[in-house]
Amino acid sequence: MTTPSLKLNLTKPGDAAPKLSLSLDKGERFRVRLAWDGDTDIDLHALVAVNTGGGAKVSDFGDILSTYNVQRTIRGQATGTLPLNADKTFSVHGGALVHSPDATDGLAAGDDEWVSIQPDRLAPPAAGVIEIPLVAMIHPQGSGRSFRTVKNARVVVENALGKELLNVSLSDQFGEFVGVQMGSIMVEASGSSFVGVGVGFNNDFNQVLGHFS
Repeated sequence: MTTPSLKLNLTKPGDAAPKLSLSLDKGERFRVRLAWDGDTDIDLHALVAVNTGGGAKVSDFGDILSTYNVQRTIRGQATGTLPLNADKTFSVHGGALVHSPDATDGLAAGDDEWVSIQPDRLAPPAAGVIEIPLVAMIHPQGSGRSFRTVKNARVVVENALGKELLNVSLSDQFGEFVGVQMGSIMVEASGSSFVGVGVGFNNDFNQVLGHFS
């Protein structure tokens, strides 16, 4: 029979009662930053997918954070599902993921596009875990450009403390491609984390989306 371990109360008479304290952790946050130089148009895309063991899968247009999914009229036809805010940002899942205004060139100082992610604002799925694939792609696909032809194209993923989880040169490391899935944010009951992927694509965004649907 196992003897129970001994444990003493280490409080002495007259010790001050412990003070009440609150957890100041508001939950993990992530920021994805994309910058490049020149007149090429590069877009950041993020998907709120569910992974039950067979890969990340998206089932609704409301899960696709992409400039292609913003409400707009093209040649007289309404398209897209995401409303554009007054500051030109757009979001999904009530602001859990927010996208910067769409940059059509890399002529701005600093970051050209960014996506902010607050995983704790996402409702957990009935089964599996939430996976948020992060993709950067040149627009338009089929233009003959690849990341090799873009100067200083770089993606940085940071956490809430500003720690870099990824810092990759698309121009150098993925030069032969027009699109790259840099990684995914994994949202599990135990917390959220970034997982690097580094898969290149040479087709359009709808075909890339087909990998996740």
